[in-house]
Amino acid sequence: MTDHPPRSDAKGPASDRYPRFSDEYRQRWVAAGSWTDKTLHELFDEVVAEGPDDIAITTPQRRYTFGEFKEISDSLAAGLRGCGVNPGDLVSVQLPNWPEMCFLQIALSRIGAVIQPLHLVFREREMRSLLEFCETDHAVVPESFGDYPYAEVMRGLRGDLPRLRSLIVARGEAGGDGEFSLDALIEEGRSHKSRLDEVDPAPDDVFYLNFTSGTEGNPKGFLHTHNTLVSLFKMAATAMKSMDPDMVNLACSPMTHSYGHFSTYQCALGRIPMALVDRYRPLEVLKLIESEKVTAISGTPAHMIGILDHPDFDQYDTSSIKSAGVGGARSSPELIDRIKEAWGCSSGNTYGMGETIMHTRTMGWDPEEKQRDTVGKPMFGAELKIVDPKDRSRELPANEVGEICFRGPTLFVGYHKQPELTAATRDDEGWFYTGDLGFTDEDGYLCFAGRAKEVINRGGSKIYPKEIEDLLSSYERVSDVAVVGWPDERLGETVCAYVVPRGGEFSLDELRGFLDSQKVTKYMVPQHLVFMDEFPMTPTGKVRKASLQEDAEARARAEKEGGAS
Repeated sequence: MTDHPPRSDAKGPASDRYPRFSDEYRQRWVAAGSWTDKTLHELFDEVVAEGPDDIAITTPQRRYTFGEFKEISDSLAAGLRGCGVNPGDLVSVQLPNWPEMCFLQIALSRIGAVIQPLHLVFREREMRSLLEFCETDHAVVPESFGDYPYAEVMRGLRGDLPRLRSLIVARGEAGGDGEFSLDALIEEGRSHKSRLDEVDPAPDDVFYLNFTSGTEGNPKGFLHTHNTLVSLFKMAATAMKSMDPDMVNLACSPMTHSYGHFSTYQCALGRIPMALVDRYRPLEVLKLIESEKVTAISGTPAHMIGILDHPDFDQYDTSSIKSAGVGGARSSPELIDRIKEAWGCSSGNTYGMGETIMHTRTMGWDPEEKQRDTVGKPMFGAELKIVDPKDRSRELPANEVGEICFRGPTLFVGYHKQPELTAATRDDEGWFYTGDLGFTDEDGYLCFAGRAKEVINRGGSKIYPKEIEDLLSSYERVSDVAVVGWPDERLGETVCAYVVPRGGEFSLDELRGFLDSQKVTKYMVPQHLVFMDEFPMTPTGKVRKASLQEDAEARARAEKEGGAS
């Protein structure tokens, strides 16, 4: 293995590959104290120095101290430099929630490369599409996981991806030219750490790329710098540690999704021990909560429902839980109540997106009705306003639904390779237009209404699915629910409820009876009811509403054709 000089190819210097904030924008947040102006690995080194022998990562197989975490990640960084990973290179990583993913996050930061997580559910078609779009320089995959041969598949793709210079295999062996074993890189790097003296990443460098949508059509890859990400999580981790000095964190979300990925930052920046499960399985989570005395758990609503509904839930001691963070998708008032009943804690109802990270959040001291019915107030220097979607210059008053707008220090620097799209989503004053709908109440709390494209238009009346979903989730016969529009010739659309039932199916009349008892406006009552064993989900744990919408359209067509015959 030999050292490689910094790359200079047809794409130009690495610094020209990604967008950058203006000096004026940068100074705004540095002066406000919202940006620490340090990199992920610099802040991590400070944390390690405070307690190198403290436990950082726990798996069912072994434990790692913070000192070991640093030594392994430093060695890996040196090994990666030796195999040709240079500052500015884009590294796509498709790994489970393994310690190796945590090591890579710090290692790639240290050498100034950009990490781009790939969801484990992606197969050959999606992998090829994303790697080609990203212009990936290096890929990291497991030899195999869950009976899927990731390394073998990636080897087959390399001929279609001329930019892909190397393949790094975790928990496996290198198979040929341009391939490296991740374990071997760590070992080789241990005696070549002087390579790290050659690189000096800056806080304004891009180091994180992930996606908000699918791999086909128009992928939207959001780019973040150290300043836009690390500063927030340093403040958040410090606050969490002060409230719970004995905090042990467990994230159910995959680390290929931003919500799970950032759990490493809480560990690395707050000296908060982290328990890892390689994939989400409710029973394994329950076992780890009991054995490691986990105090903080986070995940999507689907993750929490799976844990609380597990038939063996009462057989495990989960009394150590002091906080439950729910994000990545809507959280119903019913779920918030169930979490409080199970663990005696208030869950943080969070609103954010990849482009903004965390926009608003409810806190434990908020009034109970605000925790149930809103997604909180702006966090960490963020600002919020609601505008008319048809005239963004017009700001709307309280209690009027419009487009949610964000301004703050965690705003992404831009979409990867899509400067026109970046420009279309923000204005000269730094406001980002989310495309989401909501309103602020009279106390300034944000009430989320959903995506603009999900709004149901029934004869000119706009119906917001989340409002109906929150109502139906409180019905004892409903385990989970998603509401979409059903095509209707006369009205345009009517309401269709897709339901995962609890205790067997029930009639539409029974559901309507429940809503009548809640004094619901008639046009909001579903006219169609479809039962499912489980919902189609995105890799990030959200209900795939587009699939349900397609199903509703197909059912409506079949019903119409059946009636015509």
